[in-house]
Amino acid sequence: MNNTIQAQLFALFERQQALWQQQKQSLPMQIFDSEWISPCQVGDVKDGKIEWSAVKREPSLDLSNIEQALEIKLHPSISDFFCSAYADSVPCLFSDHPITLIQAWNEDDFKLLQTNMIAHFMMQKRLKEPASMFIASCSDEMQIISIANETGQVQLETLGKGQDAILAENLTDFLAQLVPVILE
Repeated sequence: MNNTIQAQLFALFERQQALWQQQKQSLPMQIFDSEWISPCQVGDVKDGKIEWSAVKREPSLDLSNIEQALEIKLHPSISDFFCSAYADSVPCLFSDHPITLIQAWNEDDFKLLQTNMIAHFMMQKRLKEPASMFIASCSDEMQIISIANETGQVQLETLGKGQDAILAENLTDFLAQLVPVILE
């Protein structure tokens, strides 16, 4: 596991927590669902919401099951990103553009994420597009932020059309540029 990616991811979580502390005097919150419990939940339910704080996944996982199923070698940053923590998705700005960074809330969410990853790779293969993996959604639902599997570059991608622009040479640089926001 790339400790630099993990360090930048947790630094983003810390920036998000600091923003929540400053503006809301709490940890980040989300709507509580008694059937969707996470190891990152903190404290008691208040007004139907629960505070959370990212939790490092131990032991660390990988995505070898996806590699085997698709007969593909994933860029290591994809596993480093998705297998580092349990956390809620993180709304952010990237160069003043709103995005939502995807994370797995719990083990069931991680399994759903893997199913979506497989479907995404299969769609790309069918369309004869270069392999990439989504890491964030954009305000335009036809666009995503993804990691190019071959290079590890972070790119803006239009679904079904491929790469629009390179946003960062690597995931570490991309994560360092994100500014968390609070959505009301």
